[in-house]
Amino acid sequence: MIGNRKTCLPRLFLWYGLMPACIIAAGCNQGKDPKPKSEKPAKVEAHPSEADIYRIVLTAKAEQRLQISTVAVQRKSIPRHRSLGGDIVIPDGNRISVTAPLTGTLASFGSDQPVAAGKKVEENEALWTLTPLLRPEQEVPTAAERVQMANARASLVSQRIQATGDEKQAQAQVDGAKIAYDRAVRLLRDKAGSQRQVDETEAALNVAKKGLEAARERRELLDKLTLEAETGKAPTITINAPRAGLIQTVSAQPGQVVSAGSPMFEIVDLTRMWVRVPVYAGLVQEINRGAVATVGNLSDTADAVTATPVTAPPTANALSASIDIYYEVANTDARFGPGERVVVKVPLMSEEDYLVLPRAAVLRDIHGTAWVYVKIDEHEFRRERVAVEFNTEDLAVLSLGPDEGAQVVVDGAAELFGTEFGAGK
Repeated sequence: MIGNRKTCLPRLFLWYGLMPACIIAAGCNQGKDPKPKSEKPAKVEAHPSEADIYRIVLTAKAEQRLQISTVAVQRKSIPRHRSLGGDIVIPDGNRISVTAPLTGTLASFGSDQPVAAGKKVEENEALWTLTPLLRPEQEVPTAAERVQMANARASLVSQRIQATGDEKQAQAQVDGAKIAYDRAVRLLRDKAGSQRQVDETEAALNVAKKGLEAARERRELLDKLTLEAETGKAPTITINAPRAGLIQTVSAQPGQVVSAGSPMFEIVDLTRMWVRVPVYAGLVQEINRGAVATVGNLSDTADAVTATPVTAPPTANALSASIDIYYEVANTDARFGPGERVVVKVPLMSEEDYLVLPRAAVLRDIHGTAWVYVKIDEHEFRRERVAVEFNTEDLAVLSLGPDEGAQVVVDGAAELFGTEFGAGK
């Protein structure tokens, strides 16, 4: 017992020695505040009313930090559109088929580029030459034809000689009239002549010049006349492009003998294209066929171009119960090709008043339901359900939503949505 008592005594002294230190430490900590908790910038307050569960309250600091901006809900008359599929076609009259004027042999005109499909040509550009083939009886002239050609040759030579003489005579008249005019001018300058004499000589000079021009033109015309029929060969004909465009098909090749009227090539003008839009027969009356439409590629409908309505031959498809309407679109940049499928936004006849607001103000939950945040008081917002009828480039058109004039959140709407449902915590 004595040994045990000696062992416990040091422990009791240690315990009673530490107790005052603990009491002093506890007393010192009683006056200190606990560690402050971080203040939430935004929160959803608990509300006793079930109708008020969509209300969210922000602190002034949180609203300033989120940079929340609001716009008023407006009621506007919005034109309606409908997106339909269409295809690019070549307009009537933009396709020209060139045929051979005579029976003959084709040859290339130059050797720069052969005539091939896909080649761009300019108006009146020379493409081929055609050497006509004469009938056998035309290749070897008869005796009577040879006599006629000899008489024609003699007559042509006589006319050329006469025309040359007339030209020389007219030139001499011009020279004489020029001398008389110069003399009259000098006499008038020396005050020995009259203005009347100058005018008369000038008129005579002009008449002589006109006579010389007529004689020269007649002589040049006779020089151009030839008697190629005596050789048994017809002159070569140049085949030119009737218009600028793109060669679509080529039906003949150099060295080929073509008959009169046979197709040689086809040129299309792709600077203007038509858009054929098949429309369900029950929807045709709803389309404003006098208004412009927009046409875009399937991959990039945002970069659409304007298309104007055109009057085209009526076409329809009984199997699909569709009627075709046509629009014209500029294609100078070769953006569209024949047969290409496009998206056409056609205008509708009806225009109605709708509630509209910016598209950025509309949020959707995981179920696809559309919501907006309406400002109901200072730092207070309420989430309301809306029904989006359709969207334009920057507006959401509503069939159900807040009243006209209500302030809805645009910038900061997504942050409010995340705050309400705890996103990012």
